[in-house]
Amino acid sequence: MRRRGLLLVLVAVVVSAAAASATAVALSSRSDLASSRRRVDGSWLALRPALDNRYRTLGDAAGTARARLGAGRAVFDDIAGAVAAWPGTTHSATDAQVAAAARLEGLAGRLSATVAATPRLRTAAEVVDAMHRLQQTEAAPARQAYNSAVGAYQRARGGFPRRLVAGALGYADRRTLEVPA
Repeated sequence: MRRRGLLLVLVAVVVSAAAASATAVALSSRSDLASSRRRVDGSWLALRPALDNRYRTLGDAAGTARARLGAGRAVFDDIAGAVAAWPGTTHSATDAQVAAAARLEGLAGRLSATVAATPRLRTAAEVVDAMHRLQQTEAAPARQAYNSAVGAYQRARGGFPRRLVAGALGYADRRTLEVPA
């Protein structure tokens, strides 16, 4: 019985020591986490103007396609709603803005597929021109800089147990901005 009590005390000491060391590691890296997160947010701020232009152009391209087709499609309505909501995300958290941008990028892919699959749209010069303008707005270098900053931040968050403590301190995962092919 006494042996079991000693074993329980030993296990409690080991678990407490592990938790204390994990907390110490995370707290000691707090400044690194904070600076990495600031770099992510700064990279996003640098990307935002290019995305503003891209999504205005997306709205114009969808409007041109809708006018040429003379009929409504769900993708046109979805794009109009998402483009109208985009400016309102300016003061949202970076993650919320990234989620809105990811949705718009998906809608841009849907519009491209709709144009490619609809003979009346893919042969209309004004639609082809609008889609070309949209392709010219690709913000790949700034998007890659943002995604690199997110990758560095995720590495700074580390693995187990540091990641758990970092999350508890408010350093949650950040998502990259992926553009569908």
